[in-house]
Amino acid sequence: MKKLVSVLLASSLLLAGCASGAASATTAAPETTTAAQTEKETAAETTPETTAETTAAAGVFTGKAQGFHGDIVVEITVDGETITDIQVTEHSETENIGEAALPILAKQALDNQTIMVDTVAGATITSDGFRAAMEEAVKSAGLDVDKLSLAVESSQTDKEEITLDTDVVVVGAGGAGLTASLSALQGGAQVVLLEKMSFAGGASSMAGAGTTATGSKWLAEDGVEDSPEKLKEDLLKNGHNFNHEPTVDIFVNTVGQAFDWLVDPEGANVEYQRPTTSRTYSGVGRGAGVVKTLLEHVEEAGGQVLMSTPATELLVADGKVAGVKAEGEDAVYTINAKAVILATGGFGANDDLVPEEFQKFVYAGAAGATGDAIEMTKAVDADLINMEFVNVQPNSIVLPSGLGQYCNPGVGGAYKASGAFMVNEKGERFANEQGGAYDLIQAMKENQATYLILDEASFAAFNAGMTGSKIYTDEDVEKWLENNGASNPVMVGGDTLEDVAKVLDLPEGALTAAAEAYNQAVEGGTDEFGRSLSLKLSGDGPYYGIQMWLRYYATLGGLHINENMQVLNTSQEPVEGLYAAGEVVGGLEGDIYLGGSLFGWAMTSGYDAGTSVIEAIK
Repeated sequence: MKKLVSVLLASSLLLAGCASGAASATTAAPETTTAAQTEKETAAETTPETTAETTAAAGVFTGKAQGFHGDIVVEITVDGETITDIQVTEHSETENIGEAALPILAKQALDNQTIMVDTVAGATITSDGFRAAMEEAVKSAGLDVDKLSLAVESSQTDKEEITLDTDVVVVGAGGAGLTASLSALQGGAQVVLLEKMSFAGGASSMAGAGTTATGSKWLAEDGVEDSPEKLKEDLLKNGHNFNHEPTVDIFVNTVGQAFDWLVDPEGANVEYQRPTTSRTYSGVGRGAGVVKTLLEHVEEAGGQVLMSTPATELLVADGKVAGVKAEGEDAVYTINAKAVILATGGFGANDDLVPEEFQKFVYAGAAGATGDAIEMTKAVDADLINMEFVNVQPNSIVLPSGLGQYCNPGVGGAYKASGAFMVNEKGERFANEQGGAYDLIQAMKENQATYLILDEASFAAFNAGMTGSKIYTDEDVEKWLENNGASNPVMVGGDTLEDVAKVLDLPEGALTAAAEAYNQAVEGGTDEFGRSLSLKLSGDGPYYGIQMWLRYYATLGGLHINENMQVLNTSQEPVEGLYAAGEVVGGLEGDIYLGGSLFGWAMTSGYDAGTSVIEAIK
């Protein structure tokens, strides 16, 4: 579990307005999703003596509630009727997202002496968990819960109107927006970077940070054979030729130069692991680590970063984009600029834009991915391409929060450790579990439910991959097994396969028969589904079953751009002054993404947009 110490002083009972943030739309949880269970646990150093009027004793009191990944533990210090300190002592929230929201929530609660802190935009579930933990701690302390549950009214009526003049305004502080800002700053431009959330990162913070490096110096030094032509061939084949070829050409021909800049001490100076045996390198600290470094360098280079400040509209004069309007917590901004770079991310969290066929799967993307640029660019008649494509992936669980979580680190280890395999609701194998993602997706779509079946060795390897990637903790596994399939994630164990089958409601004898057939295929050396088999499922228990889901997150359609990263209108003409980078751009991937290319595109397109803007404004 992560430890977090909030750097807060004793409350002075300020009544300043809390930051507000609207919760983004998310897909409803699957049918098996239940409300998050909150396990009551208090640890008071002093037991309060309560009366009919509710009085509190001085002391330290603890509350715990379910957050996004696991429990959030809050410790409050009470002096009579006043909370003098709030510490979040344990959590498993996502780095740069829920983790970044917790100190904001703690400060709001302390300054305003209230449980009813405003939701931090992009961290709704973390905010809900914090409030629930605070309520439990307050009850334990004997404080008046009703009094501390009053919402704080803002004393501010009119926001200050501020006009800023800059060279470049970048909208969105995810991976693409940060690289665009930094490359423009290093090119000599003044940059204002806007982010609607209270923290940077967006989808990039949730990514593994595998980054395509085709054509880079590192790849050549590490002896990996690759070329722009080969990368293009792989993208088109993987995307079933639904890709927008000119956008593919931008990526394959500039990704090497962008990666060289990304890791160069004189460039972005982001730490990556090497060597590699493929065309991708992994960022140190995953996506959250890359984002943190980029943000630091943007600020060091003189970029003006405005968090909790969404852009609301484009400023357009004579058909040319000349800046944006934005609204922060305390001010309304008119930002005049020579160029605007849109890096607002995708639209996976917006059910009005996501095709209905995908909404039956579990959403696993960023809460802030609401397609803001799609609405903003209507003012310039921007062209959109590939809006019908959303990236779906297999190998997912549903977290207690109801949102999807990828399990690639887990399944990879499980299949290497022993003969783990997947079955459907009939207890039958249905696909090559280690085949291509696209084929596995099509096979999973044909079933009502799918389960990963593991023996002790593969279960240990699965969890080692997930905990090693800081996706969840060993304590989470213990709790989920105790739930025995009653709530998500469905993770069950038993001494025999039939014990597991009974909990998963699989037909009697079907799972045992599937295991026997699988092991016989290993002995025979031939699998009906084409999987290369070498390891059997153990003949001895215990055994485990984990429900697996299809998840969707990244959207693959968006703004149509030209070779200079300029947004095109529906007449296929570039909109002067308007550029785009990252997931907001459509067409790179086709109908499914190629490994390493999503994060690689964020880094590459951001770099390209920044350098293109510098050339244009000079």
